[in-house]
Amino acid sequence: MRSRYSAFALREAAYLWKTLHPTHPDRSRPEAEVVKELRAFAQSHQFPGLVVMDRRAPDAQGVAQVLFFAKVFERGKDRSFVERSDFRHDGTGWRYVSGTLRLPKDLAGPPEALTLTTFPE
Repeated sequence: MRSRYSAFALREAAYLWKTLHPTHPDRSRPEAEVVKELRAFAQSHQFPGLVVMDRRAPDAQGVAQVLFFAKVFERGKDRSFVERSDFRHDGTGWRYVSGTLRLPKDLAGPPEALTLTTFPE
């Protein structure tokens, strides 16, 4: 997860494509199109910090989870979010499968206090 967040901050859109799991919906789209969109997003946002709050080892299906708070800003507006991400190893490395986002304003307490167990469904 940290490497993907860093890739957004460094605008490494090709790396973000590479770290998508083959089952991720964007993998069914043309690579050049997805990379262009990822690059545009990264260029229009700032990424001042990441807090990894919890993680879970792979389950019986090989899916590992990470819970993190991503600090993200767009033209001075706070676009930060909490995400529970699913990753699966593809034989080469861990790849991003999917994620569930929550905005800090929609949480009962501070984002950093969440765990995978307390993450709201």
